[in-house]
Amino acid sequence: MYKDRDSEDAKTAEGNYPPADLSHAHVVTDAQTTPAKRKRRSSSLGESLGNWRSRMSARLEDVDLAPDLARDIGSKRWLRGAATLLGLSAIALAGWPGFSAVEAAPAMRIDDRVRDEFRSQMIMPLALGGDSGRRMGATLAVQPLASAPERPRIDLVATLAQGDGFDRMLRRAGVSQDEALQIASMVGDAIPLADIEPGTQVDITLGRRAGPDAPRPVDAMSFRARFDLQLAVERRGDQLVLDPRPINVDSTPLRIRGTVGDSLYRSARAAGAPAGAVQEFLRTIGAEMDVNREIGANDQFDLIVEYRRAATGEVEVGDLLYASIIRDERPRKQLMRFGREGRFYDAAGEGVQTEGLMAPVPGVILSRYGMRRHPVLGYRRMHSGLDYRARTGTPIVAVADGRVSSAGRAGGCGNAVRLNHAAGLSTRYCHMSRMAVRTGDQVRRGQIIGYAGATGLVTGPHLHYEMYRNGQAIDPASVRYVNRAQLTGQELASFREQLVRLQLVEPGAALADLPPDPSQSEEPVREIDRIENRQRVS
Repeated sequence: MYKDRDSEDAKTAEGNYPPADLSHAHVVTDAQTTPAKRKRRSSSLGESLGNWRSRMSARLEDVDLAPDLARDIGSKRWLRGAATLLGLSAIALAGWPGFSAVEAAPAMRIDDRVRDEFRSQMIMPLALGGDSGRRMGATLAVQPLASAPERPRIDLVATLAQGDGFDRMLRRAGVSQDEALQIASMVGDAIPLADIEPGTQVDITLGRRAGPDAPRPVDAMSFRARFDLQLAVERRGDQLVLDPRPINVDSTPLRIRGTVGDSLYRSARAAGAPAGAVQEFLRTIGAEMDVNREIGANDQFDLIVEYRRAATGEVEVGDLLYASIIRDERPRKQLMRFGREGRFYDAAGEGVQTEGLMAPVPGVILSRYGMRRHPVLGYRRMHSGLDYRARTGTPIVAVADGRVSSAGRAGGCGNAVRLNHAAGLSTRYCHMSRMAVRTGDQVRRGQIIGYAGATGLVTGPHLHYEMYRNGQAIDPASVRYVNRAQLTGQELASFREQLVRLQLVEPGAALADLPPDPSQSEEPVREIDRIENRQRVS
């Protein structure tokens, strides 16, 4: 049934229906929810994806995940925004890169041959080690020569090895046998060849060959034969001439004094004392007094060491000559090295004490002094010594200074050596495989007198060590005594004279500048000659 539009308009005009009051939101909602007509199907996948993205964007705008956190603080909307911020921060931290090593290709291995190849092709000043222009890496365009000309001169550095002969060293460097023997004889006339230290480097210059198969002649040779002597061999005409060149050497001993402080070792090292001299100082003083208890922080140390300086700049530090501890400006203990044996004596000429006895061998004790069952004879009897574990051939040393009273076969003791010591003491060393001393020899503490073995009544190699006092056997483990030497007569007078000379040495006098030696002046060396490496002979 159709209604007349005119009648409807009339009713509205008469006021039967109230006028509509719509907000902007209602208009938008109605427009979105009430389609005017059916939408046509999307014509492509791209258009469908764009429509879906638009719808999702509209929904996300309604959700309002990222509100302004500066407004409505504490509200639900603000809390939702804070949660979004924390979540995004956690995701960002989770994706933060780590600090693990980044894998890369392995580094190229560069040996001497490859390094030389790189150096030959780089561009660098010769003064800094560049080889540009002298040799280049070979390419396919390089053709070998049928016969390459030899260098007119070769510079070599030969090293004298331990147990090597001077002439053999020269022959290894390419010197002919006749010239090697001639040079060795010339050098031997100036200095014993045995006195040349192993490791000495010899600069050798070989000249042009006389023929294709002939050895190169020696044009020049020089080396440091001794701390105070430089030897050179030069060719003058057809003859080789030895030219000894003495070097000025100052032998003033080095004296160092200082306050002990918290540590004697550190204080002495800070004062400039060599490490080896300080260690020997502590050992020497420690044999006479307790370093930790008897030396105070306010005490002073005074040491003198052998010290030689050459005009060429080299320094040679020798042994400790004098050691002293000073308290209240007075020496509390003075010790000086004296004699060919290098022992230390105090100011009265009395030698440094040696407390106790040395162990004859480094092995452990297997059987001690007392009654026991004999391992070979099978019955109990007195064991009058100590048995040390020692393999066959182990060196046996004297426990103290003494004289060999007997050395030979001694029944069940096998090969045995007996020593007489001071204060009525004597010791015997049994079951040796070989003896190194004879009756009547004087031996020093620590000197080898034989070698362990299994001679006599034994079940295996070891050392049986006995000690006697006035001919009666005693337990060797119960004896500790002091062995001291005493200077008398002319030796004591020489000792006191040398002590006075050392005490006159001023601290630091050995460090004064030496006057230049005119004989050692050299002409300036060109930079291109400085970088030329001499060929070394091994």
